[in-house]
Amino acid sequence: MMEELQQLLFIGLESVQYLLDPQKRIYWLYLLSSAVIAVGLIMARRENISQQLTKALSWRLWLHPSSRIDFYWFFLNHILRIALVVPVLGGGVSLAITLNRILYKWFGAGDFWQLPELTVTVLFTLVLFLVEDFSRFFVHYLYHKVPLFWRFHAIHHSATILTPMTLYRIHWAEMLVNSIRSLLVIGFVSAMFIYFFDNGIHPYTVFGATITAFLFNMAGSNLRHSSVWLGFGYFERWVVSPAQHQIHHSVAPEHMDKNFGATLAVWDRLFGSLTMSQNTKVEGYGLAGKAVEQRFLSQQGGL
Repeated sequence: MMEELQQLLFIGLESVQYLLDPQKRIYWLYLLSSAVIAVGLIMARRENISQQLTKALSWRLWLHPSSRIDFYWFFLNHILRIALVVPVLGGGVSLAITLNRILYKWFGAGDFWQLPELTVTVLFTLVLFLVEDFSRFFVHYLYHKVPLFWRFHAIHHSATILTPMTLYRIHWAEMLVNSIRSLLVIGFVSAMFIYFFDNGIHPYTVFGATITAFLFNMAGSNLRHSSVWLGFGYFERWVVSPAQHQIHHSVAPEHMDKNFGATLAVWDRLFGSLTMSQNTKVEGYGLAGKAVEQRFLSQQGGL
């Protein structure tokens, strides 16, 4: 019994580390930046700050049945991430080396370009971001279009209340698919740069997070899963706003297959799934035409 309690305590302490890890969406600085943006919006719209803060911090919000399910999935996936995902992602370097050896064997020695280290770092960071962002979009697109994938992804969309923790409301099968996708992207892009450039490769980072992820999260990424409506106007043709992602979560049938993008909206434009937030209203969140019982154990097999 004592050993089990120690394990639970360890898992709880590990989970708190998300607030201290710049590579996690709910890192304290990202949460703070989103809060500052939210307060700025409240002031600009001349809303009652006290009333809005009381609503945002209300126990009825954070202990709502839908919100509780978010936490349950967060803790389960945290355990699985330690046991399964971390070892999988650790294979990214091995995959890159293996692919580089294959290229060397088939096409001969690489190292075609010797460029300044900063140039290669910037180029690697940009290419990795673009490939990563498109892969996120395309896999997300498949989650909605392939019935088997949707069965598991629907769990994320079953949330009727959005909070930053809703990001972690994903089925463990989806988490594994996402991890494999990330492994392939990192391995492939790294292998290409190792082969073509006679330089060491690494992305440009801020506090240990890639600069693209850092800027994305500092720009209010946590507002995507919230009730704070923030659109980017014309720029939504290029960058996905929090409001556009809320549209994606909308219970309205016409919104469910819109705005698949993670960061860039150009992929949605190319696939015809882009919806701008201007003149668009979201009446509620959840699955269109389907009331889902907020029960954690029943969701293990998908919806």
